[in-house]
Amino acid sequence: MSALLSPIEARCIRCGREIFDEEAFCAECLGRLSPNDGKRCPRCGAALDKSATYCANCVRDKLYYDGIYAPFIYEGEFREVMRDFKFHRFAAAARVLARYLVREAERADLEYDMVTFVPMHEKALRVRKYNQSQLLAEEFCDILKRTDLFADTLYKVRHTAKQDSLSRSERRKNLKGCFALKAGAEVKGRKILLIDDIKTTGATLNECAKVLKRHGALRVTGLTLAVGRVSVRFYGEEEEQ
Repeated sequence: MSALLSPIEARCIRCGREIFDEEAFCAECLGRLSPNDGKRCPRCGAALDKSATYCANCVRDKLYYDGIYAPFIYEGEFREVMRDFKFHRFAAAARVLARYLVREAERADLEYDMVTFVPMHEKALRVRKYNQSQLLAEEFCDILKRTDLFADTLYKVRHTAKQDSLSRSERRKNLKGCFALKAGAEVKGRKILLIDDIKTTGATLNECAKVLKRHGALRVTGLTLAVGRVSVRFYGEEEEQ
């Protein structure tokens, strides 16, 4: 974890235009993103359309996390940002993107005494070369000058199919039992901030939170760069984009 600004921070990570502050985006690109500053589900943090008054998914599912927070909505331009970050070996963007996580945690006044991340299976890690969620968690702690909060607590037991190709129910089945606590990790009685890059259905964060809670974690709060938007279709049924 480096406290030094990387060269990429002098340019917008979306268009490459030179910028003169510590933002990740120039004003023009930032204006094309969707901030998650409207109506949110109080449990999963999903952005709710004006027609929605609640998130039915959080009524149907058993949730182990104690809330999820995110500064952006996962749509439009931000999908491209995350695609670059995850799949184009754009790891240097972690530093500037983590600043938005810090601001969101401060805005929501989140309470935590440990910061951890959603792990990748070793097979996927060999291909991508880095875990973007781990980078965000490391930089989050480094920006706060609290590297003592960082903990590597979980590992992924088996390689799973890509979540974005599955339905909500298939995602839950795909992830069931695929995370475990690392030997020697101590989470009992801790208030844990669990960092991931994006949250769509929340299945991944929920499965990780389940493991942490079953090993005694007091609270598990999710923090991601972006969340999906939930739309009411009919009779209270919802789909998360």
